[in-house]
Amino acid sequence: MNVQNISALTGGFVSFSYRDAAGNIYAERATEMRWIFVDKIIEMDPGKSAVAVRNFSRSELFFLDHFPGFPLVPGVLQIEMIAQLGGKCVMAGHPGIMPVLGSVKSAKFYHKIVPGDQAVIKVEITVRTSFTMAQGRIEVDGNRVSAAEVILAHLPAPEDLIRKKMAGDGFGDWLQAGGHGSDPVV
Repeated sequence: MNVQNISALTGGFVSFSYRDAAGNIYAERATEMRWIFVDKIIEMDPGKSAVAVRNFSRSELFFLDHFPGFPLVPGVLQIEMIAQLGGKCVMAGHPGIMPVLGSVKSAKFYHKIVPGDQAVIKVEITVRTSFTMAQGRIEVDGNRVSAAEVILAHLPAPEDLIRKKMAGDGFGDWLQAGGHGSDPVV
């Protein structure tokens, strides 16, 4: 079976390693896995709150191992969804800040998220001088499935990212264009 066939079977993600004649081991990744866990922002009060959605299909790579025969969205990815939306809310209100996940103060998981679910992510943020507190919850069909409080550390945003944001290019335009249907310009 060649790389193209394997790629088709795995949704485009192929990882393999090989050893050269000298015995050195190399790892290759034919395509990168997507790490954006917000499909569409549906409400935004920049620097204060946001609401977004994420649709989960059976083709998500993490469902292969989490868990075979009983696929669930991992809790750490639910925390990441809250952190990503909180970060986008910070950046919308404060273009010079690039927020990164600093710590998870608390996280609770009440119900499962499975293939076919549409998760609604809601965050409220409080921006401080050097960090942001983000309180978020995720709902499926109006029922709370998880909640987390995270701290986002503030890094200075790279100049090219600020220029793209000010020009209207980047994540927001990508989401409005349909999210995973096109490549983000970040």
